[in-house]
Amino acid sequence: MLSIVIPAHNEAERIGKTLEEYLKVFKDAEIIVVLNRCTDNTKEVVEKFDVKILEFKEKLGKGGAIIEGFKVARGEILAFADADGSTPPQEVLKVVKFAKEYGAAIGSRWLKESKILVKQPLSRRIASRAFNILVRLILGLKFKDTQCGCKAFKSEVIKDIIDIIKIKNYAFDVELLYLLKKKGVNIVEVPIMWMDKKGSKLKLKDILEMFVSLFKIRFRSEN
Repeated sequence: MLSIVIPAHNEAERIGKTLEEYLKVFKDAEIIVVLNRCTDNTKEVVEKFDVKILEFKEKLGKGGAIIEGFKVARGEILAFADADGSTPPQEVLKVVKFAKEYGAAIGSRWLKESKILVKQPLSRRIASRAFNILVRLILGLKFKDTQCGCKAFKSEVIKDIIDIIKIKNYAFDVELLYLLKKKGVNIVEVPIMWMDKKGSKLKLKDILEMFVSLFKIRFRSEN
């Protein structure tokens, strides 16, 4: 079985279309939507679909929401995707197939073969590239794109590290990959088709927090 975790914080306007498209492709998958301190009617929108719902009144952060979803997931393959549908379901399926073969697979927007249908604003692209440079320098992760919200793993590799992940913000992906690398898990980077969607929840303070988190991850690894 495949389990797909979708973290959602005030996604009422976007998540309905995402679930509709995903359920057409993933008919037999377990889709888990983690409601992360939603103050709009996201829950009412999600309840219209045949998915599992986890609701938390406190804000968990993107990483915290994904972790809670992984804890209850029943699939042999565990994946996560963004609520805005920026990664089409067919591309998630591609990443899942690589995860079945290699153990872990991450979608990438920055490989030569990747296709970006709608680009992010220039400021976001600059911040993304700067963050990737620091990820390489500070943590030694050589991936082109650690932050794409489309990743899949064999369940056993996630269960092995889920209790030691500390970063719950948008830098969650980096610590996840860093810990898997330390465990010797093979991670393949997969070129995907992706499009930027309006309504991003990422703020300047989140970006600054992500940069600080890199040093926290490195410091903990040395102690």
